[in-house]
Amino acid sequence: MDTLINLLKLDLGIQHNLRDAFFIQLVNGTIGEIEKRGIKLNLNNASDQMLVVDYSAWVYRKRQEDLPLANNIQTRLRNRIIEERIAKQNGIS
Repeated sequence: MDTLINLLKLDLGIQHNLRDAFFIQLVNGTIGEIEKRGIKLNLNNASDQMLVVDYSAWVYRKRQEDLPLANNIQTRLRNRIIEERIAKQNGIS
């Protein structure tokens, strides 16, 4: 979790720890939202870490606006769902 929080803070340009409690909840919420889509995250995988961080950073930046999820994040989520379905069909999961 510390890695995710540190990456998120780097992305947002924040160096202090004053919002860490908020960021922890934000990251946990983001992980939950991703997993609701049927994606199994491996938080030791750099690609999964960056997906969580990018999604969390987007939510943080757009939290007061009613906008659809950024296209690049939607595409990454769709690709992950497709990859997991293919792996499941091939008996790899």
